[in-house]
Amino acid sequence: MHLTRRALAVSAMALSALATASGCTATNAQQTAEPYSPGAAAATTVGAVHVAGLFVATDGDGPAALVARIVNSGDDAASVEISDEGDSGLRGSFTVEPSATLDVGPGGEQVRVPDLAATPGQVLQMSISTGGSSTTLAVPVLDGTLEQYAPYVPTATPTSSPTASVTSSPTATGTRTGSPTASGSPSASSSASRTPSPGASTTDAEGEG
Repeated sequence: MHLTRRALAVSAMALSALATASGCTATNAQQTAEPYSPGAAAATTVGAVHVAGLFVATDGDGPAALVARIVNSGDDAASVEISDEGDSGLRGSFTVEPSATLDVGPGGEQVRVPDLAATPGQVLQMSISTGGSSTTLAVPVLDGTLEQYAPYVPTATPTSSPTASVTSSPTATGTRTGSPTASGSPSASSSASRTPSPGASTTDAEGEG
């Protein structure tokens, strides 16, 4: 009887350990076992704030933009900061009203940097902070290879317009400088030629008298 109880105790302990191990495996995602898809945007929840569809859009050569949808399910306005923990300078601070949604990207808040060291297919470690709490997650860098992300990829602002209006005006000022000298010289010569004639007619009149 003593041996039977001992065997039952050992069996119970083994079953308990197996249940604990299988429960841990079933409920906790193992990142090393899951293939990473670069087309899947990141998402997380911090307090009453849920951030979904989070990714960085760039073509790899030009500017980069942050894209996300921030949902505040709380009763108070939430201040949310999303920032790259690296040196890209990609950082945005947002205020989301209670029970409201804020879009970051085209048509919403704009957060851009002129260039990005990371290339499409890589990830950035980004921090999401609100209400004194924060979390860090891997955020994918995506380009327009997948057509649903193409509208979010920013383009560089063209810089060719200021040079066209400067080159046409200087020729007009050169043609005006020669004309005043021509009109000044004839007036002096004509006044000199007219001076002697009245004196000549006066002398003839006195001789006749």
